[in-house]
Amino acid sequence: MAVSAPTTEARGGAGEIGGQAPVLPGSIPGRAGPVLLAALVATLAYAVFAHGAAGDAEAARVQVGLAALALLATGAWLIFGGLRIAAPPVAWVGLGLLTGFAAWTGLSLAWSLAPSGTWTQLNRTISYVLVVALALAAGSWYRRAVTRLAYAYAGLALAVALYALGGKVLPDVFHQTNEFSRLRAPLDYWNALALFCALAVPIVLRLAVDETRARRVRLAALGALPVYLMTIGLTYSRGGVLAAAAGVAVSLAIAGARLRSLLALGLGLAASAPALAVGFTAHDLTTNGVSIAARRGDGLLLGGLLLAGIVAAAVAGVALLALEARTRPDPARSRRIGRGLVAAAAVAAVVGLGFMAASQRGFTGTISHQWHVFTSPKEAAGQFDPGRLLSTNSGNRWVWWEEAVGAWSDRPLQGWGAGSFPVLHREYRQNGLNVLQPHSAPLEFLAETGLVGALLALGGVGLLLVGAAGALRRLAPGPERALAAALFAGSVAWAFHSLYDWDWDIPGVTLPALAFATVLCARGARDRPPSWSLARRNGVGGGLSAAGLRPASRAAAVGAAALLLGTVAISAALPSWAESETTNALASVRVNDTPGALERAQASADFASRLDPLSAHPLLAAAALAQRRGRMVQARDYLLRAAGRQPDDVSVWLTIAYFEAQRGDLRGSRLALTRALKLDSRNVSAPFLVASLERITAPPNASATATGTPLVAYTGRMPSGGASGGVEAGLQSLLGAGGRSPVPGASQAAQGVQPARAAP
Repeated sequence: MAVSAPTTEARGGAGEIGGQAPVLPGSIPGRAGPVLLAALVATLAYAVFAHGAAGDAEAARVQVGLAALALLATGAWLIFGGLRIAAPPVAWVGLGLLTGFAAWTGLSLAWSLAPSGTWTQLNRTISYVLVVALALAAGSWYRRAVTRLAYAYAGLALAVALYALGGKVLPDVFHQTNEFSRLRAPLDYWNALALFCALAVPIVLRLAVDETRARRVRLAALGALPVYLMTIGLTYSRGGVLAAAAGVAVSLAIAGARLRSLLALGLGLAASAPALAVGFTAHDLTTNGVSIAARRGDGLLLGGLLLAGIVAAAVAGVALLALEARTRPDPARSRRIGRGLVAAAAVAAVVGLGFMAASQRGFTGTISHQWHVFTSPKEAAGQFDPGRLLSTNSGNRWVWWEEAVGAWSDRPLQGWGAGSFPVLHREYRQNGLNVLQPHSAPLEFLAETGLVGALLALGGVGLLLVGAAGALRRLAPGPERALAAALFAGSVAWAFHSLYDWDWDIPGVTLPALAFATVLCARGARDRPPSWSLARRNGVGGGLSAAGLRPASRAAAVGAAALLLGTVAISAALPSWAESETTNALASVRVNDTPGALERAQASADFASRLDPLSAHPLLAAAALAQRRGRMVQARDYLLRAAGRQPDDVSVWLTIAYFEAQRGDLRGSRLALTRALKLDSRNVSAPFLVASLERITAPPNASATATGTPLVAYTGRMPSGGASGGVEAGLQSLLGAGGRSPVPGASQAAQGVQPARAAP
């Protein structure tokens, strides 16, 4: 078949550069953009269905896949000289800042409290840098990238929402709500699921109100809207609701068609309301651990109501489309209606303030009370109550934010090391709550990487959003601009949600937001004049191209890219491989603890410790296996090495304390436990350890005071004086009863590492 003249896509996409022939859509270079975009969407689909790719193994697969995709894209860019990468200057600077943040993350290994966590964060940040670079290439090489990305994400979000709802509607088939009633699958976190669906709401709103779209597309978008809203509601996620509202607000502000968008949103809410009412009130659907048989009937009712709502929304949509065809646009009427809605909202706000003033606490008292509720630790039981949607409690966030701010204030410039908050917060907490992140990306950056890291990360993301906003302004009104506005709104919604949640550590929600903003940057730069080109000084107009490179230079560049990206892939794979080896080693002896099986399991754990030279977990596993084999000296050596790798990990010192007590070295046990309490004075495991030590030293069938010295018996409550006081008293008693260590030098297990910092 003959090839036609270059299309607008070819001219606006790759164009003629440096004397090269234009890239035609049907050629191999012309297919690079669509293929790259499809690969990015496939990576995102895997990430979201692999529990958000927040786990080590799933994250490693995503990171290795992105490294391979980046190598292929780099090869295509170098081999086909007509391909170019276009971006506004702010986008290039944003990419540079994110790259700098990755470098700073790696540098923080030198002072990190949790080196293995730092390695994990380094790999994750590199994957985000790769996504930004790949999205720039896809947006530059494919003129329809904005439209195709919007459609693909809307479809993927619909699949995710339907899968999540399947746990409620068809519990015999989908088992993800067997344990918890709140929707969270496939991302395994309710707030992340709500955010993922919230990013799709502006897209389907734009599709539903766009007069240039086909009728079936508009009706399909209107029918998908109740599914997203239903899923967001059944996550009970207040943050997800706020993110959806923020995305809709941004979309309305910049994309026009406000009244029609509000009408479509109202239809979606009305269509989902009956099903949401059942989902919020049915006992069997809102209670954890209910049997499948008990949930079956209410689940079918829920699904039937949702299906009826979708059909009703479609019927109403058909009527509205017919009315739209008969009604001529009237800007004056639209302005009057808009002013009326604003006035109604103002009246509602005034009425609400009036009710607050007339309440028992009064206006200021109500605000003070709600602030107290917001800053107080939550009750665990309320976490699964649909009524939490109306609660102002922060869900412990205020507590964790205070810990993060306290940590940052003590080391403001460099922080305590990327990925260190799980260890760091124990030194600052005033309660027994455990957490892995402070539930705020900016505060996480400040506490872990200091002001330097926060400026790099936030600056990089912020400049990408600035570049996306600039691209949006330059797009002419039309269907593409409407979807571009929806993608921009989704990126803003993600950024807003990141202020109060740990989205940065969940690739399943961060990858799409970065891709949205970056593709928009590339789309806007593609039509810039050559004076905006990053490579203008090299004579390459309109983008960064490899057209001027000699074959030898291209081959060398491909080799360098292969070496660099191969290193990235290996870095991503090693920690996951080590964790897998450790887990398999421990699992293998649960069913077969013969001497040979124990020896092989210990060898596997030892091998894992060499694969990941920063983690203490394989060494702790190897120590436990060596101890089961009766090799106490070898077990002690593993524990010493674990303490050397992660001297600020309280779990290492608790393990050493128990190990030394079993060996009869009570003084060594006390030193290790004292170190643990300096690192975490609120540790709730310490009283259990004291109770275990009492059982070791007390004679069989004797009372806790049989040794002649009163001990602190653990009864399920914290001893008087707190964990630290109770444990200290118990250890003093044990030392008084046990005397000197029967194993000379055994206490070195607690003394072999530098003393702990005094806890703040």
